[in-house]
Amino acid sequence: MFKIAIMGCGVVGSGVADILIDQEAALSKRFNEKVCLDKILDVRDMEGTPYAKYLTKDADVIWNDSDIKLVVMTIGGLDFAYNLTKKALESGRHVVTSNKEVVAAYGVELTKIAFENKVRFLYEASAGGGIPVIRPLNICLSGNDIYEIQGILNGTTNYILTKMSQEGVSFADALKEAQQKGYAEADPTADVDGHDAARKIAILSSIAYKGFVDYKDVKCTGIRKITSEDHKFAEKAGYAIKLIGRSRLADGKVSISVEPLLLPGTNLLSAVNSVFNAVLVKGSYIGDTLFYGAGAGKLPTASAVIGDVIEILGNPTEATLPDFTEKNAVINKADASKSKKLVRFTTRANAFDIEKFVSEEYGATFLGSVNDKYGIITAPVSDDEYAAFENVLTTTFHAVVENVVNIVE
Repeated sequence: MFKIAIMGCGVVGSGVADILIDQEAALSKRFNEKVCLDKILDVRDMEGTPYAKYLTKDADVIWNDSDIKLVVMTIGGLDFAYNLTKKALESGRHVVTSNKEVVAAYGVELTKIAFENKVRFLYEASAGGGIPVIRPLNICLSGNDIYEIQGILNGTTNYILTKMSQEGVSFADALKEAQQKGYAEADPTADVDGHDAARKIAILSSIAYKGFVDYKDVKCTGIRKITSEDHKFAEKAGYAIKLIGRSRLADGKVSISVEPLLLPGTNLLSAVNSVFNAVLVKGSYIGDTLFYGAGAGKLPTASAVIGDVIEILGNPTEATLPDFTEKNAVINKADASKSKKLVRFTTRANAFDIEKFVSEEYGATFLGSVNDKYGIITAPVSDDEYAAFENVLTTTFHAVVENVVNIVE
């Protein structure tokens, strides 16, 4: 008998329970032993729900049952979930988790503990929600040298940016609607400031580049400064604004960031809208490959968790430790690459004079004005070159630069 316990019966945990209950007969037949949900650990009362008969509020009930061979960890937060995960692995139980905070902070340690105890620690749902991307990186694409990942990794911010672009509403109004629809938390900081996406791109990059990437090394910029004017300037120039987690491996160093970027229509991520997520992986042999789907939600995320459960049922031991547990990636903290930039600013100077100056002297494209805001797209420049350009703009034309967004061609 293969018993499974779920720790945390919130949105994702209840979805996992639903699938395990529904698929019990199919899983048992497939693996030729009874596979079943046995316990759910949660502090809440669940009378009148299908989960009530599995409920326990005492973790020792799980620890004392040797037939419970796998723990699904869907408790959020860091310390409490980490401690339970560690204890489960040390007790010789497999763990599947959707908790990106735990994986980003303690993934190396927990993977090693699992290996030492001849069990597995899997976390497909931690980086892409319902999108299967970790297993393809580990298996299907492992014959490639992955050199870049771009991802729309947060459904909340993608919904907000889509709303702003398509309907011209403000960031505040789009956020309020996202909260009303349950797409954003009451405290949206982790989403709108990019921290959620930073953890996810760090997890994916660690796997892809075979060296641990600390999420604290991710250069992170959120979407609070994006306005409807930015979207209009972007559209006029043929771009879409998306919050992108992006990493690149070049000359043995990883450049990694989360920031709003202008994407051309030729970029596969530019048409990913609303709460949907997508991950674009670039490899030496496969070229560009897109993974697209629901990045969050009860059943999509639970589906990814169940995929890990099935993987463990079929392959209960790990042959070797992943490369990222053995070495750290070298982070490029002085990225001198060049990119075009969208610059939004205000000024009382003559628009014709600005257009003539920036186009003739700097090869920039003047986008005119929207609601008394002006827009320019620079030529490809490094950060230092842009700083010099902005200095001229502010001193010569007394411009006040309100926002700068990088462009990916």
